[in-house]
Amino acid sequence: MVRHLGTDHTTLTVSRRQIGEAFPRLVRHAEAPVLRTAPVPMMLLSARVREEGYKVVLTGEGADEVFGGYDLFREAKVRRFWARQPQSRFRPLLLGRLYGYLENSPVRNPAFAQSFFGQGLEHIDRPVFAHVPRWTTSQRALNFLSPELRASLGPWDPLAFYEQRLPSAISNWRPLARDQYVEAKSLLAAYLLAAQGDRVAASNSIEGRVPYLDHRVIEFGNRLPEHYKVRGMTEKYLLRRALADLLPDDIVKRTKQPYRAPDSASFFIDGKAPAFVDDMLSTERLRKSGYFDPVMVGRLVDKCRAGKATGFADNQALVGILSTMLLDEHFVRGRGAT
Repeated sequence: MVRHLGTDHTTLTVSRRQIGEAFPRLVRHAEAPVLRTAPVPMMLLSARVREEGYKVVLTGEGADEVFGGYDLFREAKVRRFWARQPQSRFRPLLLGRLYGYLENSPVRNPAFAQSFFGQGLEHIDRPVFAHVPRWTTSQRALNFLSPELRASLGPWDPLAFYEQRLPSAISNWRPLARDQYVEAKSLLAAYLLAAQGDRVAASNSIEGRVPYLDHRVIEFGNRLPEHYKVRGMTEKYLLRRALADLLPDDIVKRTKQPYRAPDSASFFIDGKAPAFVDDMLSTERLRKSGYFDPVMVGRLVDKCRAGKATGFADNQALVGILSTMLLDEHFVRGRGAT
């Protein structure tokens, strides 16, 4: 793209060690628990942008939510097709078209893929249908809470809690529209535009502007038929067609390349962690805070230290626990962590 546009770009390479070392600063700026390390490179990038003398940047946030760019939307399409014949051995094989960029992709093992993506097939009409598998994965982090906190939650179901607060008319919307709305109101609003957006940009006095979230663009996107967004297994179909004459052919036809960063691996380089990680996740500190079960967290830390945390559940749990402990250190106890 740089060669095609003839622009002068700067490349910033961020190592796992840099991500781990900068994580406390991210948490201080985010002022909320995070489940991913992906905002850290964005924070370091905003610092580089500032060094280059810029104060305002354009970002592409919103294009995937408005024009159907996420694998989640294609995944939900396959799962709905599968749900109409849940006993079919062939329909779930379409899941193999997804997540090819993941080294430990859940679709590489057909049996695991059917078990994972088969969660909630019976709830095809629920507004949160598309999000059940990944939200179920994230919810496992609650198992690391201390026994007292788990008891206080009782039978509370986060997914049902969220679903009850969706618009009453959402059940009448087309499936993709429901998926887009939930994605925009959850991940986009609470995470991408906050912890991974404004907070990390503002940490270096950079302002990010989001043209795809102009209300006129959103209103236009909301009026489009589904097949203009996800056609077959091609995502962002209309956007690709609209820009076909302006971009190289291999870019137009390339499948989406998501932005990701190493999670637990960023905190354990050759089994060694930064001092703040060992401090925050020590048995004594965990017991004193009262948020998490020290024994269960200890097992998770050992697993991550050995490089055996390959799944989303373990990685999200570790990052969530560590960020919560850093928040407690900085904002509750007022001591700060470096």
